[in-house]
Amino acid sequence: MIYESQKKELRKYRHIIAALIAQSEGYFTPMYALEEIKAYKKKKSFGCEWYYHIADIWFGDVKDRYCDENFKKINMEVILCAIKSRRRRNIKQCLAIVDKNI
Repeated sequence: MIYESQKKELRKYRHIIAALIAQSEGYFTPMYALEEIKAYKKKKSFGCEWYYHIADIWFGDVKDRYCDENFKKINMEVILCAIKSRRRRNIKQCLAIVDKNI
């Protein structure tokens, strides 16, 4: 069940959420992407399976590659890329996914 307050946030961040879904190649759902945006705005760590894979690539064999600071860096980069690309990507299908949740 999606509450009215969540629907309002989905509408507010509709294009960014669609870009995140496209960027993650479908890993993110609209609500999961919304949670990532909230973590970004609060400057909190956001760890998910996709971010663990990114951490492996970015930070390699570093012992604490899964620490909060690294997840914050990944979160910031993923969000900024989604914001920059939200108009350039072909996100029509992803916008339809978001719209079904509104």
